[in-house]
Amino acid sequence: MAIPIDIPPDLLDKTLPELLKLVALQKVSGKILDWTYQRIKELWEKREYGFTPDPEVAAGLQNISKSDAYKRMRECIGNHRFLGLVKLGFRVDELNEQGKTAAIANIKSNVFEKHGIEGVRIITMGTAGILTGIIQYLSDTKLKNNYSQAIMSDQFDNIIKNWTQITIFHQAEKGSRTLEKSIRTFMKANYPIFFVFSMGAASEQATKLIAQLRRDDIIRKNGYMFTLYRRKEVAGRVMHTWLFQNIEDFKPFA
Repeated sequence: MAIPIDIPPDLLDKTLPELLKLVALQKVSGKILDWTYQRIKELWEKREYGFTPDPEVAAGLQNISKSDAYKRMRECIGNHRFLGLVKLGFRVDELNEQGKTAAIANIKSNVFEKHGIEGVRIITMGTAGILTGIIQYLSDTKLKNNYSQAIMSDQFDNIIKNWTQITIFHQAEKGSRTLEKSIRTFMKANYPIFFVFSMGAASEQATKLIAQLRRDDIIRKNGYMFTLYRRKEVAGRVMHTWLFQNIEDFKPFA
């Protein structure tokens, strides 16, 4: 951000709370007030995301804050350390639809520098378009069991931590047999929960296979139940998220 020549030097080093207090007390005006508002925005974003997003990225973040999905997530996990990254994940989803690969790569780089691999996993959830399914699961779990935000926050942490072990991304070229083998392997491992994600033609395969496994009673016999979440993409594609839950271990990760 360009610094006007008439900005008092002591204003440059003030913290976010100090700047907010100056504005509230009407201690600044004119160009200095405009600069202060912009500085407050930058400091606020840096606190929320760990870095100041580029204007292209920041443009849609305010609208995401008002979305039902984001509000549900905030209700589930409260002021979680990664709540801001969930918002960024939704923005990345939008950028992915727009083909803004360079902007997404820049976000991932900034997030990794500040938050490490766990932060990048949340951004990847956004890139893959599966944040909505995860939020639906967390919200449903909280409502059905009357869990506290602390419990749901821990569960979200464990989803992030165990992400690579509890997710199956099905692609059509892999075929139904590969997906069936993966699902059986995951059930045999007795994970408390695991996810199957697919889109487009891959979703048709996955839907038919999982329906057949249910008809053959294979899922129940292995001690699992599942919930399907559908999400229509902007381009007309439909993302399917299946959540498999161990019936005997139906609780947040220990």
